[in-house]
Amino acid sequence: MTGVRRLAARVEPMVWTRLALFIGVFLFFAVLNRRFASPNNIFTIFEGFAWLGLAALAVGVTIIAGELDLSVGSTAAVSGIIAVSIVDDIGLVPAVLIATLAGLLFGAVQGYLVHRLKIHSLVLTLGALIALRGLAFMISGENTVAMENLDIAFVVRRQLGIFSPFSLVTIAVFALVGLFLVYTRYGREIFAAGGGRSEAAAAGVPLVRPLVLAFALSGSIAALAGAMTSIKSGSAGPAAFEQLLLPAATAALIGGVSLLGGKGSAAGIAVGALTLRSISSGLSLEGAPFYVLTLATGVVLIVVVVLELLVERPEIRAGLRRWRDRRRMRTGVQTG
Repeated sequence: MTGVRRLAARVEPMVWTRLALFIGVFLFFAVLNRRFASPNNIFTIFEGFAWLGLAALAVGVTIIAGELDLSVGSTAAVSGIIAVSIVDDIGLVPAVLIATLAGLLFGAVQGYLVHRLKIHSLVLTLGALIALRGLAFMISGENTVAMENLDIAFVVRRQLGIFSPFSLVTIAVFALVGLFLVYTRYGREIFAAGGGRSEAAAAGVPLVRPLVLAFALSGSIAALAGAMTSIKSGSAGPAAFEQLLLPAATAALIGGVSLLGGKGSAAGIAVGALTLRSISSGLSLEGAPFYVLTLATGVVLIVVVVLELLVERPEIRAGLRRWRDRRRMRTGVQTG
């Protein structure tokens, strides 16, 4: 218990508020509809979390680095077509690895060009979004590409309690990326680059490295999402994932990633994605139309952004710092 108290004392207050938001949303719909908290529905929530969470993580990493990758949807579409086209011949794992590697290489090139050309990523990745979408139509022959062996699709979506292989892979990716960002020098450089380029450069951070790493992570994670989702459904189309960017960015922001860069966490992004999927699932069970889900998502995002802006005010930050210091002092007294 002592270790738990010490860990809790180090957690930022806004992390607890986001977790409390998710728990509140979950409990609200669980009380509203008894089917919401059933194992089958929780499985459905995690299935939605699998693709949305990966996309949110891809976008979130670039926002933490002070940039924004608009091409995640197109990257997912191209990788989905690649994976579905080759999975029957070489198997599930090699197909996913090849598609993910293609996304990683493309993302790394984007990060290098952002640094080399000294242009904002919004401009470059907008062009990449359009170019990759055209590539998706070209390599698919403007048609949906389908798998012959649907047993492979069953492997990806097979229910294992409340999880599936797809959702378990997603959880593993979140854990690995979270550890990379927090406990490695290269991960901390991504935060440094997003927090302030001039300060990072003055501290000796080679800015090309964090940008290449952030976009490489974004490209590979988006490609993994596209490959796994497409294989799970048994087909891939050139127009797939066109609407992926907005919910992914929303989940990242709800999860605590700052639009100003330099702040966020993989755990927070996971909570944001789970919150969105819980809202979607709860409203769907109630038979709510799509525009109600859109409205609810927008309201949650606005509330979270307003809370973040309030917390960033100097007087409120000072108050939170004093609160955190008192908690640490109490924890030290209790453990001493």
